[in-house]
Amino acid sequence: MKRWMRPAGAPEPPYIVAFRCCFSVTKALAIPFRFSADECCQLFLDGSWLLSGPERGAPQRWYYQQGSMKVTPGEHVLVARVLCFGKEWAAYGQMSLQHGFYFEDSAGLLQTWEYQLLSDCEFRKPFPDWGTFPRISVGTGYNMELLYGHSGKWRAVEFYTDERRLFAPDLPLMRREAIQPLAKSGSVQTFSTYVCVWASYTFTGRGQAKIRWFESPYCTESFDNVLLKGDKGRRDGSFIVGNYDEFQVNGKLIWHDFWWHAGCHVEIIAEEGLSVDARFYQTGYPFPALKLNSELDQMALHTLQCCSMETFLDCPWYEQLMYIGDSRITARIIYHLFRDHRLPEKALRLFSLSQQEDGSLLSQYPSKGMQKIPSFTLIYLLMLQDYFRVHGRNPLILEMLPVAEKTGGYILRHRGTDGLLRFPDWNFIDWTADWVNGVPPSGAENCPLQWFGVLALKALAEMTGSKEWLQAAEQLQGCIHEHYYAPERGLYADDPQHQGFSEHAQVLALLADPTAAVKEALAGETLIECSIYFSFYYLEACRSAGLPELAAKRLQKWQSLSEQGLKTLPEEFVQPRSDCHAWGAHILLELPSPIQQL
Repeated sequence: MKRWMRPAGAPEPPYIVAFRCCFSVTKALAIPFRFSADECCQLFLDGSWLLSGPERGAPQRWYYQQGSMKVTPGEHVLVARVLCFGKEWAAYGQMSLQHGFYFEDSAGLLQTWEYQLLSDCEFRKPFPDWGTFPRISVGTGYNMELLYGHSGKWRAVEFYTDERRLFAPDLPLMRREAIQPLAKSGSVQTFSTYVCVWASYTFTGRGQAKIRWFESPYCTESFDNVLLKGDKGRRDGSFIVGNYDEFQVNGKLIWHDFWWHAGCHVEIIAEEGLSVDARFYQTGYPFPALKLNSELDQMALHTLQCCSMETFLDCPWYEQLMYIGDSRITARIIYHLFRDHRLPEKALRLFSLSQQEDGSLLSQYPSKGMQKIPSFTLIYLLMLQDYFRVHGRNPLILEMLPVAEKTGGYILRHRGTDGLLRFPDWNFIDWTADWVNGVPPSGAENCPLQWFGVLALKALAEMTGSKEWLQAAEQLQGCIHEHYYAPERGLYADDPQHQGFSEHAQVLALLADPTAAVKEALAGETLIECSIYFSFYYLEACRSAGLPELAAKRLQKWQSLSEQGLKTLPEEFVQPRSDCHAWGAHILLELPSPIQQL
């Protein structure tokens, strides 16, 4: 158990609090330390950015962060700015147990702590990037010297005992590299590519400044506030969607953002007589540099980089959530390109911590939501199998096998008397124009979901060596053939009544059995088409079944993306919500692996 600190009286969220410790040294030192925070924090030494952390985790696996600060002889102040937004206001991927801050230094120099709440600040829900942290309005009563540990009224902290176990970081520190916009047009500054950045601003003068980030402007003002979509054209429109951070300045104001922002553009509007000096620092997982030959491949790699942080992200703009379906794809890309597999390992472990009593997994985790997508539970076993095929029966696999077998039990308990699987919850398969909310019309009886069950059970058999899982997979495969196969068309239908036919059912059948009798029909039939996401499985099936012509034809759809003014790969081929979405980068799996060439 650790001694944590919090504001006296533990105010109700949302709020941001600064903890300070004044200390002095008689000689130059490098002081090692470790810290943690709930929800998260940034450290400032004598007013200068030092470190952020801890890396994002879950209640069952909360992290500490470690660092070292170099100090010269004399007086110093360390300030920790801690975010305490609570479940309603926190970013969707941010979880919490009990708000507070923990700090220890090996030299024992930092002992006396005080706090001050950020004053004259109001929060507003973000839009349209609903999954992120709130917007902020900063008034003239804000203590500009707060992060220096000066001014205002500082009070003694309240210490308490926190029982959570703190884990050492799983990952290296995220990058923090200075970057500058490439161009400026009026109030809008544009970067040379898509960026995820921490920003700092110095406002001088008097008046109001408003700041907002965006991926791309829209061609018209016709924006769907529910689907969060509009006409993006070639990403050269003039209509911007999104609300602002706002700052009232009376003389001078220094502001460091409390979370990073994403996009290609930042709009900074300052009233006359107010100047703004902006500094930007790119962040992300510190992958080694990798130069690819084509512009499209480089876009795909940059998409992967923008969606790889302290967890995988589906997209850095809207949700910043780690989904199983997305993460399996990004993990596969990392195995293909890099030797550093710490981020996929962390993802597998965190997903396992979301397991429910019935053996299912939450579709997104860490998350303050409780979303369940049965296909993603099955895909978790495929994601674990991918890792197993790279690393064998290593300690992580041994740790995850009980979770995997419990998931297998979840699958078998949802077999009907006809041998088919029927799961409750959102039976999402893929975003297609033909299906409502990504679910085939047959709902829980859809054929692609059955095939995912076969693949998941076969993955379990491979990882455990148990014939029982293989027998269960073969039984399910037989039932699928009996109920869904349409011999007159040489295809598997999406439903037992043989009313709908999709690529999805065929490619999953080929992944379960590369000799499945659907190859000719897949090439010649007009079927419901896989999205950019599900084309991962389409291309995988083409590789395993020896269909290079079909793969080449599908890859042509990516070529048009680089002609749309995009810097990264989007969520969907046509009119996407997000311009940077991790799952589109799976075309990198078509490249020769640079690891094998070393």
